Amino acid sequence: MGLQGHQAGRRYEALDGLRGIAAIGVLLYHVGSWTGRPWLVPHGYLAVDFFFCLSGFVLAHAYGRRDITWLGFMRQRLVRLWPLIVLTMLGGAFVIIQNREAVPGWLALGLLMIPRVWIDETGFSPLFPLNPPAWSLFFELAVGAAWFPLRRLGVLGHVLLVVLLLPVMLYVAHGMGGVLTGWDRGTFVISFLRTIFAFLLGWGCYRIQAFVTWTAPVWALALLLGAVVCAPWTPLNWLYDFACVSVVFPLMVLAGRRDPDGLAAQVCRAAGAISYPLYALHWLGWELLLRAYRALGGEGYPAGFAITGVLLIVLGSWVVLKVYDEPVRRRLRALGT
Repeated sequence: MGLQGHQAGRRYEALDGLRGIAAIGVLLYHVGSWTGRPWLVPHGYLAVDFFFCLSGFVLAHAYGRRDITWLGFMRQRLVRLWPLIVLTMLGGAFVIIQNREAVPGWLALGLLMIPRVWIDETGFSPLFPLNPPAWSLFFELAVGAAWFPLRRLGVLGHVLLVVLLLPVMLYVAHGMGGVLTGWDRGTFVISFLRTIFAFLLGWGCYRIQAFVTWTAPVWALALLLGAVVCAPWTPLNWLYDFACVSVVFPLMVLAGRRDPDGLAAQVCRAAGAISYPLYALHWLGWELLLRAYRALGGEGYPAGFAITGVLLIVLGSWVVLKVYDEPVRRRLRALGT
């Protein structure tokens, strides 16, 4: 969701901008994987942990002291997320090629945001086959739903949860060579822990921000985030991932509380606005472009096609935001008033 809260209308525009950069990082990471260029933003998957950390911060900012019921909170979360979930699931049902007989069931589950965690005989393991990146949307919704009744948990309880999860996440990162998990059934439980851990740290950032006076300009944080996701793999990748999730990203959230002015503020607002459509649509957009490219006789994944695809996905995400997502959300909010 956008980083607009309810404390005197405060909007964390720098963090909005960083969210946009993180979404582009995920897009480039996947394009690198899909086109046989693993060196392209090799740690782009860590941007998802940055999303989770931001969610902990912004939900605490927007709802931590707000007088609203759990059902009201979930309605607002679904109004924010569900329109694009519907669009991407329907689009995924259109472009999927294999296992066509399973598409009606996959579509029903996807529209209800129910992950396929049970074992089946297809061997196709994404939690949401019609839009695999939707796994993180499910975990964000689920963790947010669990957090809301606990949002006034005392500091001691909050710290205890983080302390208990620290060694668990260190063990997971070491055992798996990093934190690259989430989209499939095999890592479902681990992905829940991954989401909860980053969310708790973001929530912690919100709680301690009054005691932290230092901030950094958004351009410096943007360069840092870009460097983090573009860093090459090393034999200590597990430690790198753990350090980014547990230290670097929370510090970036705390440092990103300085709002930019002028053009920088406009760019940050635009980047924040497009971040969710870009993340939600990039798999579907790539599949559609690839089908068109193949229909025109294209072969392989040349650099020209990859670059054009990235630009068209970004442009298409902006169009969907303005033509579909924002109008639908306005209508849904109006129905609830």
